[in-house]
This record gives sequence, structure tokens and C-alpha cells, in this order.
Amino acid sequence: MSKKKPQNEQEAPYEQLIEQLEEIVDQIEGGEMGLEDSIKGYEQGIELVKRARAILDRAEQRISELNAESLETPND
Repeated sequence: MSKKKPQNEQEAPYEQLIEQLEEIVDQIEGGEMGLEDSIKGYEQGIELVKRARAILDRAEQRISELNAESLETPND
């Protein structure tokens, strides 16, 4: 059985993902974590980056769609 993430975690806003990523980076760079925890933090960071990129990709796609729609609409 696969483990599902809470709905609110899946839909975290971009800014929240970046904030979480910055916290992990600060902890790793600050020497606050041992090796194993640093590796786990790195893995979490990679997942946060993937989710943030997906949000940016969707935003870019939406902007492209809006731009295309604005070019199709005749000016009055």
C-alpha cells in the first residue's frame, strides 16, 4: 500500500516550498545536521525542488495560454 501525502502538502504554494527548501539548506550548511540527517534533508530538498518546478511549469504554461488567447481576440 502506498503512503499518500496530505492534500495540503501536495498543494503547498510555491513560496512555502521555497521557504522549506531554504530552511533545509540553512540547516545543512550550518552544520546543524549529522551525515544521515543531511542526506535525508538533501532528499527532501530535491522533492521540494521538483514540486516547485512543477508549479513554475504550470504557471508558464498558463501564461503562454493567456498570451495566445490575447493574440486571438480581435481589438475593437
